[in-house]
Amino acid sequence: MNNMDKFIQKFNEVRNMGFVNSNRSNNTGVGKTFEDLMGVVENNRTDPDLFGFEIKTQRSLSGSHVTLFTKSPTFPKGANNIIKQKYGYTEDGCSDQNIKKIHTSLFAHRITRNENSGYSFKLDVDRKEEKIYIVVYGNCNDIIDRSIYYSFCVIEKSLFKIDNLAYIFAEKEINNGVERFHFVRAILYSGFKGFEFFINEIEKGNIMYDIRIGSYKSGSKFGKAHDHGSGFRIRKDLISSLYKESCEI
Repeated sequence: MNNMDKFIQKFNEVRNMGFVNSNRSNNTGVGKTFEDLMGVVENNRTDPDLFGFEIKTQRSLSGSHVTLFTKSPTFPKGANNIIKQKYGYTEDGCSDQNIKKIHTSLFAHRITRNENSGYSFKLDVDRKEEKIYIVVYGNCNDIIDRSIYYSFCVIEKSLFKIDNLAYIFAEKEINNGVERFHFVRAILYSGFKGFEFFINEIEKGNIMYDIRIGSYKSGSKFGKAHDHGSGFRIRKDLISSLYKESCEI
């Protein structure tokens, strides 16, 4: 039995369970619950989740984008904290200037403005330097920072996780105040088209970079950057363009 057949067999077992209680009370509950049922073991997260497939799970009808992978910028060290402190904005109801956040989407084909911070952002794919820069613009769209970047080699290594991808659809219900999920459908993608294709899609604006950085509000990390999943994302309807083959179960 190959890895795809193993995944399909295990998924059908989970699907036949019907609605199950969520194992976690926040937005990550759907993913955590599915991975627990599938027997995914916590690891160093550099490898695919199960049977060679990276698992992406969403509630049906939720969101239009899927995070392909999360990764902090290559340079400089502590880039997330730099972004938060220099270009973030103070969280509502907080007087401490260290408690900032920055949530914004970046594209390579256009500049996007973040109204809360007053700054604009763009991805710059520099093929000569083999880097993807996070470029920050001021009020007159003048570049004020082009020092933060991802190296091509770091991006290429990160793509190993999504060589095969399982996109899982879940229906949800609330029963006596408890969120419950029924994992009803899956699309399995295989044959990732590779690094060069991925970079081309970034340049065309089909893959964006989302910055989702907040601040720790207590404990030893108070005021430090709390990354809530900054990473490269794609519209759900474009996932298939990244792969040579797909099948629905």
